[in-house]
Amino acid sequence: MRKTSTLCAASHIASKLVFIIKPLAAVILTSASMGAAQAQNNVTIYGRVVAGVNYQSNVDTRGGSKWSIDGNEWGTSMLGFKGSEDLGGGTRAFFTLESGFDASTGSISSAGLWSRRSYLGLSGSAGTLKMGKDMAIQSDPVWALDPTGQQALSTATLVKGRSWLQTNNMVSYTSPNFGGFTVTGMHGFGEQAGSFTRGSRDGISLAYVQPTYELRAIYDVQRDANGGYSSLYQTSKELILGGTVTLDKLKLFAGFENLRAPNVVGTDPDRANLYWLGANYQIIPALTLIAAAYHTNVNKGVGDANLFMLGGNYNLSKRTLLYVTIGTVRNSANSDFSVEYGDGGIAGQRQNAFYTGISHSF
Repeated sequence: MRKTSTLCAASHIASKLVFIIKPLAAVILTSASMGAAQAQNNVTIYGRVVAGVNYQSNVDTRGGSKWSIDGNEWGTSMLGFKGSEDLGGGTRAFFTLESGFDASTGSISSAGLWSRRSYLGLSGSAGTLKMGKDMAIQSDPVWALDPTGQQALSTATLVKGRSWLQTNNMVSYTSPNFGGFTVTGMHGFGEQAGSFTRGSRDGISLAYVQPTYELRAIYDVQRDANGGYSSLYQTSKELILGGTVTLDKLKLFAGFENLRAPNVVGTDPDRANLYWLGANYQIIPALTLIAAAYHTNVNKGVGDANLFMLGGNYNLSKRTLLYVTIGTVRNSANSDFSVEYGDGGIAGQRQNAFYTGISHSF
């Protein structure tokens, strides 16, 4: 009888424990799930899809024109992931993975899966440190100085994409903001045995940004496999100076870019200068008009070229806009710039371009 009573008591206690433990376990599991969900909230998926109709004249020696659906004239289509973690004491760990693609074909960039950015870093009161792959040090600052926001007709056109490169194997540091003044330094390791400089890249960017104006200076060098500067638009020294001024609804842009490649052999050019002026005018909050003029001159008989463009952006919402751009390039007898970067120009040829489409960001 005593054993039976003991068993009954134990059974009663066990049932009470189950009654208490079951909801407690549910609370613990729910809290864990919520914690995991909160942790996942620190990772953001973002991107942009751009597609439209594109027309270019004189794309071959016979004077033929071309119509196409293109994905990157107004801006790059991209998909990215970014996240961060608060480490305490004002320090934060973060990462970014970003890939460019062509919306007209669905193909990713030939530069690889994470063709634009793949870096991680730490930031805090002492500044920001990043390591991995990033856009070249001049890419984002030039975007801020370009009236078009680096469309296919932009500062990059008359330097054949020199300001659009990425930097692999890089480490960069950005200082804290001192009343609008920041400094960024970047080094891209060439990773060549026996040499620190062969195939490497270095740059420094200075920025002074205020509510109604900004001033920027960027200097970078891209070295070839021998550690020299042998190609004007690929492995060279680059200096960019520029600024913007905002006057109510009008924003004015001006800039200068100098390229030098002192190790060029033969008759290929080793110096070029690019100048530009432009403006954005916000007619209404949803509609912005764009105008820009670019001029380059290249030594060793290549001569000069002028690029002119007009465009407009109409925002249907905060994420979706319609764009339209027209432009023309005027080459001298020996210069061969295309009206849109990437399609290749013909010496002495004039080209016109028109593109319109839609961009959606998420």
